[in-house]
Amino acid sequence: MIVLDGLSPVRVVALTAESFDDGRTDVPSGVAGPVERVVVVGAGIAGLTVANALTHAGVECVVLEARDRIGGRLHTVDLAGSPVDLGGSWIHMPTGNPMSAFARQIGVPRRNADPEPEMAGFDCAEGRRLSAAETEELLGLYGEVFPEAAGALVAALGPDASAADGIEAFVAGAGLAPGPARRARQMLYAVIEAESADLAERQSLRWMWNELEYGGNYLGDVPEGGYRRLTEAMATGIDVRLGVEVTEVVTSAGGVRVRGADGCSEKGSHVMVTVPLGVLKRGAPRFSPGLPPDRLAAIGRLGFGRFEKVALRFDEPFWRAEGFPHMMVFPRDPGEWMVWVMGLDAFGAGPVLVFFVFHSAAGRVLDQGRDDAVRWALGMLAEAIGRPCPEPVAVAVTSWSADPYAGGAYTHITPAASPADADLLGEPVGGRLLFAGEHTQSARLAYADGALTSGIREAKRLLGRSSVHIGPVAADQVPGERGK
Repeated sequence: MIVLDGLSPVRVVALTAESFDDGRTDVPSGVAGPVERVVVVGAGIAGLTVANALTHAGVECVVLEARDRIGGRLHTVDLAGSPVDLGGSWIHMPTGNPMSAFARQIGVPRRNADPEPEMAGFDCAEGRRLSAAETEELLGLYGEVFPEAAGALVAALGPDASAADGIEAFVAGAGLAPGPARRARQMLYAVIEAESADLAERQSLRWMWNELEYGGNYLGDVPEGGYRRLTEAMATGIDVRLGVEVTEVVTSAGGVRVRGADGCSEKGSHVMVTVPLGVLKRGAPRFSPGLPPDRLAAIGRLGFGRFEKVALRFDEPFWRAEGFPHMMVFPRDPGEWMVWVMGLDAFGAGPVLVFFVFHSAAGRVLDQGRDDAVRWALGMLAEAIGRPCPEPVAVAVTSWSADPYAGGAYTHITPAASPADADLLGEPVGGRLLFAGEHTQSARLAYADGALTSGIREAKRLLGRSSVHIGPVAADQVPGERGK
């Protein structure tokens, strides 16, 4: 049974499948023996995609998920009637993006969700709202000026420079007055932490903007009703077992055995492990035989940090009347970074404000408890609008870093690592053990669509095809005993 977290069931528009590839026409190699039954560990978008494609191709598979829900770090909740994504929320760069293509295929509309045209800024240190020109300049700094300067900064600072090294050199050379210089640092450190889910000191400057780019705005679209509509459609017709925490993966020349914490055991010809990098970093699940030293080294080098959200649902979107549809809040302390606050009413999700809590500020959410996190958010908002805020009618506060099945937010490349580390984690081990997830490829590291395409890549590998079919699965398409 698939649990929907209290949300209404997804209405699948059409039981049709379409052909997808992972952006490449090759057929990945490295599979040993015939593919007869695949055990998939993890029901995030990567695992569901693999299972969906295999099921369409007539290959029996089962998905084992430790949580009582599907989706992994794509997690939509109902907040007093408003769908709120507590993990991934945007389809970044939506034009040509396979996630957009999948949403279109299953009939899920997408809304433009670029906040920049309505973005406002407030500087707590100066106690004032920033002018439109100041806000625009800061957005340009983050979106264009600093990324365009990165190449020259790497040449000057060396290939092992961190993003923090780059920020300090950039601001020092910009000739800014004290106030603008402070805001520039607060802005740049914040957006690096947003994109990396870690400290700027632990993000490689050289590899900061290395990913493949699709078309459209970076902060592009959101699926109406949240990402759960996409994950539920991908899971339709798939054999998903919830509440099964996989503790051991055993591989041999003849097949695989996957064991759960409750004593259950599943056999297969192959196993597909899609747990996040944060889980692999803590040594879970146990592999027998153990992972090769080069894989363990890559897992250690790549970064996986913190990124939390505080979502507040109100009766009315009072912030819009105050002139703050979305806002960048610059803290009083120059050593604290800018905070994004997004009004989801602008994207059709109702009167909800979401505070994006980047790595260095995540302790406010993780260490102080839910009530303190809400007070912190409301205090920041009250300072910006100049009066006390109404009490929210519903609240959601994330704890991805404390979640044993996530271990954090998403992957980044540290100064000691390279994109090759992520690509190595996508290679099979011994022909029976395979991996998928956003951390197993460098083209779209950290993106939900990167997890999707990694699942397509591994389905191609298992099926020996240059493309695969994905889409909701009808009951008569399910192979094995469930389809009889």
